[in-house]
Amino acid sequence: MDNLALSALQLDSRLDHCMVYQYRIVYHKFDETEAGEKLARKAAYELWKVNNFGLLTNLGASSILSLKSLSQLSIDSPLLQASLKADGQLELDCGNEQHQEALQRLVNQDINKAAWNLKQASEGKLDCRKSPGGHAEIFEPSHSSRIKAHSTYLDAFCTVRLIPEVLSDGTVLIGLHLKHSLTAKADISLQWVIDHRPDWLISIEKVRHRYYEPGKAPLVAEFVKVDDSINGSSLLPHLGKSLVAYHQEKGLLSAGQLAEAATSSLIKVRYGQKEADHVASLVEPMFDFDTLSKIDSPFLNRLAKDLKWSLDDRIKTSAEMVKRLYLPGFNRKLVQVDYQNLSRKRFNHNLMLQFADGARSGHEQDVLKYKAFADMTRARVIPLVVGERNNTESNRQLLRNAYNALRQLTKAELPPFTSFPPSIGNADELDARLHKKCPDNAILLIGLTEKSDKAAIRDTAFNYGLVTQFMRLDHKPKVYDSFYFNNVAAGLFSKGGGQLCAVNDMPGETELFIGLDMGGVNVRAPGFAFLFLNSGAQLGWQLADKQQGEKMQDDALSNLLEKSLKTYLRSTDGLLPRRITLHRDGRFYESINVIEQFEQKHGVKLDVLEVLKSGAPVLYRRERSADGKKVFSNPGVGDAVFLSDREVILSTYSGEELGKSWGNKVSVRPLRLRKRYGETALSVLAHQVLVLSRIHGASLYRHPRLPVTTHHADRFATLRQDACIDALSKMDRLCPVYL
Repeated sequence: MDNLALSALQLDSRLDHCMVYQYRIVYHKFDETEAGEKLARKAAYELWKVNNFGLLTNLGASSILSLKSLSQLSIDSPLLQASLKADGQLELDCGNEQHQEALQRLVNQDINKAAWNLKQASEGKLDCRKSPGGHAEIFEPSHSSRIKAHSTYLDAFCTVRLIPEVLSDGTVLIGLHLKHSLTAKADISLQWVIDHRPDWLISIEKVRHRYYEPGKAPLVAEFVKVDDSINGSSLLPHLGKSLVAYHQEKGLLSAGQLAEAATSSLIKVRYGQKEADHVASLVEPMFDFDTLSKIDSPFLNRLAKDLKWSLDDRIKTSAEMVKRLYLPGFNRKLVQVDYQNLSRKRFNHNLMLQFADGARSGHEQDVLKYKAFADMTRARVIPLVVGERNNTESNRQLLRNAYNALRQLTKAELPPFTSFPPSIGNADELDARLHKKCPDNAILLIGLTEKSDKAAIRDTAFNYGLVTQFMRLDHKPKVYDSFYFNNVAAGLFSKGGGQLCAVNDMPGETELFIGLDMGGVNVRAPGFAFLFLNSGAQLGWQLADKQQGEKMQDDALSNLLEKSLKTYLRSTDGLLPRRITLHRDGRFYESINVIEQFEQKHGVKLDVLEVLKSGAPVLYRRERSADGKKVFSNPGVGDAVFLSDREVILSTYSGEELGKSWGNKVSVRPLRLRKRYGETALSVLAHQVLVLSRIHGASLYRHPRLPVTTHHADRFATLRQDACIDALSKMDRLCPVYL
């Protein structure tokens, strides 16, 4: 695996003996409802401003760290007043997680300074900004020459984001994340949309401030509505002033922005749960793919052709954009990554899935060859067309084709469709029909058109405990090939209680996996799916209490663990699992104490693994062609680079799996896995993730990038935000309704 590499650079020397100045925070006036560490982070920001933007951060809830001695030791703002007491110097220990994260924040601040210096030296060829996550982004200030599609309202910039990672030995990696940023043109505000494209407003979900505080990224808000009866100069009773006067006092706007705001419409926006008034001219619409697909799909189709980055292009372009970057605070430059201290490995996934009669393979789609591991438990599949005018013979034949594909997945004999029930017009008609007579132990195969209210129909079926598999009837004819029908059939089969394949000989001792995700934006709803280790069979899903923020409360996490164990015990006649592994979608902010208490109470060992979808540098293979030129290619399935014994970058798919037309034109996105708790080796946990990523249940040709645990939990959390909770609560917990 010597040819495996990361799209990253590293500092030219380690920071394993980094000395910083330490100060203790003494608060005089503060918000007592604020969490301690969040309050310390605010204090660090205020001190950063008054100390000429030096490198400083917090250490926990009570300390401030600075790379240099601070001259200003007090904070005097309307909501926060505090002073600092010198606590001497501290040598940061990179083996200490809290020290490691503090050093990482200091390095990130210095990278932002380095990016600014690079911009100044580039003579207009490069620009820089801070991303919403606080990382530096270096970008070309003009519309990318790679993008042939142009519009009057949007630009696409070639951008590289720099994400530092401090390793436990003091090595600092700088991940290079190359992309095209889609941004509204400089003169396009939400007021422009109101004046020139009012029909777009219903599709715009987020807006971004056109101004920002020093050292911070522009804020992003959820767009709610326009109130064009008043404008920026109108007196707002709850403020006692106009928004123009408010922003004039803040001092962040130019004279031109203030003049434009005076006549601009007022809008409602939402920051988290808090709704606020804003001025349409002071925010810009955010044009993500979903928004563009609704407002200008022809342009998106033209744009998408040029947004792909081949590995070769990605590596060379990102390296060129940062080659003169120099960190002034730490006095370090960037060099090639030294892989001598990084372990590289390839995990094997072949022959780890089992089908009927013991046949084995590494690909779920081989169910078409070997037949399913376990048959459906639902006895009937009922076809149903939505819309009388859609109840044509050709549409009924589409449903028959999907059902015939289902019959090819199983060795069991399924009778053919002999008749179709009358079509329904809407959810109310379905409710009336099911109220009169509801079929037992059935799954509905429902044909939809674009105007059908899928959510209402689904919720109505859920109210009667009926599983649903939807299928669109209004695609272009060429869409309806064997791949399409096989995927619909796979969803039918899995939702109907069947198991396409089983896991064969999973590494490690885990017998119960739990996938945990916090769903939603404002109020978060944890959902989870869990599986038997030795078969991959889903044990079920649960509805949990609503949450605020990213962290699940201790009692909610404890309750979820108890429910999981109880469900497992019912399936094994009371036999405890040897080990449980919890896969957290994203960072594990929850309390480790809850995990320890659960272990002590039940005598069951747990492992906790963070499964991070973003933030991992791209993996690639590097070789030399016959003429000596460097050649870069996507990683293979199971390729991994270990950053430490607690963190690994893992590729769960390859460019080859994406097909000939895409595999060499895009970069495979790996996962970042962090072990947070437990005795199982990270190599075993990573191998488990790889095997669990080969199972989907409703797509035979594209397995999920995530392990099925967090993939299902993520899908379930999304469904919970969209579905009627009362209807969802009536569904069989064993049915993967979210597929």
